[in-house]
Amino acid sequence: MKIMITGGGTGGHTSPAVAVIEELKRRDPQLLLQWVGKKNSMEERVAAQQQVPFRSIPVEGWTRKKSPRVIITGLKLLWSLFRVWFYLKVFRPQVVFGVGGYVSLPAIWVAQRLGIHTVLHEQNKRLGLANRLCAARASRLLLSYPDTVGTFPKENAKVVGNPVRAVFMNPQEQQEARETLGLRSDIPVILVVGGSQGAHTLNESMIKVIHDFGKEEAQFIWGAGKSEAIQMRLKAEGAAALTQIHAFIEDMGTACTAADIIVSRAGASTTAELAVLEKPSILIPYPHAADNHQEHNARAFEAAGAAVVLLDKECNGESLGTLLRELLTDQNRITEMGKAAKKLAKPLATETIAETIMELVHGK
Repeated sequence: MKIMITGGGTGGHTSPAVAVIEELKRRDPQLLLQWVGKKNSMEERVAAQQQVPFRSIPVEGWTRKKSPRVIITGLKLLWSLFRVWFYLKVFRPQVVFGVGGYVSLPAIWVAQRLGIHTVLHEQNKRLGLANRLCAARASRLLLSYPDTVGTFPKENAKVVGNPVRAVFMNPQEQQEARETLGLRSDIPVILVVGGSQGAHTLNESMIKVIHDFGKEEAQFIWGAGKSEAIQMRLKAEGAAALTQIHAFIEDMGTACTAADIIVSRAGASTTAELAVLEKPSILIPYPHAADNHQEHNARAFEAAGAAVVLLDKECNGESLGTLLRELLTDQNRITEMGKAAKKLAKPLATETIAETIMELVHGK
């Protein structure tokens, strides 16, 4: 098979792509892949890690403000369309798989006009702009939520869920994960992550939280982001609660498995991982996400009873600390939240997407 992957910009777009790539490689040892995205981007780094040839385009996000920058953005889009046309003509993929983000638009748009099958995956509850623009001509539109917000042809749409990497599908035992991380087994563990770059509001709130909690009350694994990790370590000095502060958590699977409660943003990949791991959570949606999609994701988990939503503007040390104490003192609620998260999980999402792609390749 020859498959082109396109999309990126955030881990929410690249993580599902990696999960599908792993599954396609497992099914077809002779698989040929190519990834189209922005140069010096997250998707380029991920493609290199997966040993997938990468092709760059200069496209950039479309500004919604009146600005001369619109002209430059438009010219970059036109040049990206031409370069993608060249990539498609040379590589001749049987399917182009789009995982969203503005960078996916050129490859999907051109492929559809060249008569190449396109499969779009939407990770969020609200359909992203690139997917909205290309949904009408897509061979398949694969959704993560049954009540996805947006206009699209229902006959080509299917709810499959959000793919997660194998490490989350087959987690180790919690006790083993805690031993790996050097944590005590008799004290609750709280994992705090603000995304790959960290979250300033969450970081500032956590300083008060770790100083307010006692040594026997909780242990914290805290992903503070590269830009603030050193500063947070300095501010954390003297805290009684055991606190591990990381610029970036490399082994997220082990960290999630070790945790009793997870505090995080509400990106699509994160919420999918919470569901398959059956983890109760406090979700703090990123307020500047496109179309406010993180709050839509978080509210879906809240409605199901799997999470508590704390808006970024309301997040501080006092509010976050209060929520954590409420949950830690109510084991029944934690258990029920985990069960509710499990009901939202789509453990066969990766396999279903891979099968959809293979069906188009083989004409079934």
